[in-house]
Amino acid sequence: MSPAKGPTNIPTATTSTKDGAPPQPSEHNQYIPNPLAHFSAIPWAARLLHDPAVSNITVSERQPLPSGDKRLVRETLNGATTVRACVTFVMHLSTTVEEEIAAGRPPLSKSKALLGGGGRKDGEDPARPFLLFNALLDLGEDLCGYRGTLHGGAFAVLLDETMCAAADNQSQFAFTASLKVDFKKPVKLPGVVLVRSRVVKKEGRKIYVRGTIENEDGDVMAESEAVLIDKTPAKGNKSKL
Repeated sequence: MSPAKGPTNIPTATTSTKDGAPPQPSEHNQYIPNPLAHFSAIPWAARLLHDPAVSNITVSERQPLPSGDKRLVRETLNGATTVRACVTFVMHLSTTVEEEIAAGRPPLSKSKALLGGGGRKDGEDPARPFLLFNALLDLGEDLCGYRGTLHGGAFAVLLDETMCAAADNQSQFAFTASLKVDFKKPVKLPGVVLVRSRVVKKEGRKIYVRGTIENEDGDVMAESEAVLIDKTPAKGNKSKL
């Protein structure tokens, strides 16, 4: 089970907005020294980063934690042949898929499940909207199952981490209770992918999240759905259990 901690900001990272100075390479400990410049040099990734709906562009922190937490992401999957660079950002949804299509505009994703749900009927609080979380990842060849193809377990890890990040705006602390992945197409390695996730429903302590892995053409390579359990202590309860 993977914990999600929040709320509101992308977890433990060095942030750079469009108007701010980019982070210094030494601050994040990723293999590629300047991930933001790296992805900005890739046309399709640059278009995403400059979308008007984008906010909170973040170079993810990969320094080891004194507690030993997050070693899989910060150490094992952080290197020249695994995850070489990672930049995250969020997008605010102002319309539904159907409204975008009716207006003649392409939707943000080809996955209707990712962009569906939300609103008061699904437990969405206007003060904490269901944001679309995005992660651009440069993946190396050692993440393969069959040579040159992303391992199915790596699909699940990348989706789980991103879906937990999407839940950060809804919970101070949540754990993955269930995760289902539907594999659509193989992801070739090495290469760059876009991993996306969004909370689509809240019901009591359950947080329902959808996710995708997409390629440069917006094709959905995998879709996922997860249920996270909100373990945020009730007000007045100081217990950490």
